Amino acid sequence: MRVSFNPEALAEAEEATRWYRDNGGSSPSRAFTQELRRVVLLASEQPGIGNAGLHGTVRLYFKRFPYTLVFRIQGESVRVIAIAHQSRRPGYWVERR
Repeated sequence: MRVSFNPEALAEAEEATRWYRDNGGSSPSRAFTQELRRVVLLASEQPGIGNAGLHGTVRLYFKRFPYTLVFRIQGESVRVIAIAHQSRRPGYWVERR
């Protein structure tokens, strides 16, 4: 399936990557990026995977990081709505498309 990102979700990914780089160095930053790619690929290859979320979303949890990929299936594509930190404002992304 094709994958597209809400611009705010891309900004969240960049912010998290920057945080890991600034606070842990290049290794944690690369590991976060690899985990993000793994979860996005999993969502695109197995769109039925994950846990049902609010407003028709699906959630996939990162393994080594406290983040959740929030997405919707829209026809033949996966739309990433948020890369949400698990300890911050649940559902803040609910109005996103």
